[in-house]
Amino acid sequence: MMRRKICLSVLLLAAGIPHAWAADLCRAVVLHDVHAIEAPGSVLRRGEYDTAITQYSVAKATGVAAFCSHGGHCYPTHVVEGGRRIEALRLTNCRVGASVAYEDSEETIYALDVIRSAVAPNDLKVDDLDNRLIELGLCSACAGNAAWLYVHAPNSRCAQVTRKALEGNPDALAELKADPAYCEAR
Repeated sequence: MMRRKICLSVLLLAAGIPHAWAADLCRAVVLHDVHAIEAPGSVLRRGEYDTAITQYSVAKATGVAAFCSHGGHCYPTHVVEGGRRIEALRLTNCRVGASVAYEDSEETIYALDVIRSAVAPNDLKVDDLDNRLIELGLCSACAGNAAWLYVHAPNSRCAQVTRKALEGNPDALAELKADPAYCEAR
């Protein structure tokens, strides 16, 4: 199931659905301890946050809804305790998208939409640039690093090359796609 989720994220990106990656900003507060669907040993504890949530999935056979994270696991949004269904995860800065992003015989997946007013302006800038650089063909980590440096270190070599790439310079774009060491961030 997790491999399919990762493949779905790549598929959504390739299909040009930018908000699928904008949801990397999405996070949920853990209201009740919850175990990952595909790795029960992975537990989110009450008070923690699940981050980089990219999608909301509903299993057709069971009706179990889950939030899935980029590079992480899928956790059910609700748990059953004492016969009662209890909310386990609540989105804090995003909402479930209205339209179906992907559907097959096993599940329906919805992308998440960032509530822009609930995210810090610099985080939005980095995320918007990250999404644009991914659209231009950079790897996810490459785009994230270049976007972060563009916003937080605008005089850096990486930021200057990124600016040129965003302006349409094919040599600068090729340089960024090569994942140069000067673009390592954080």
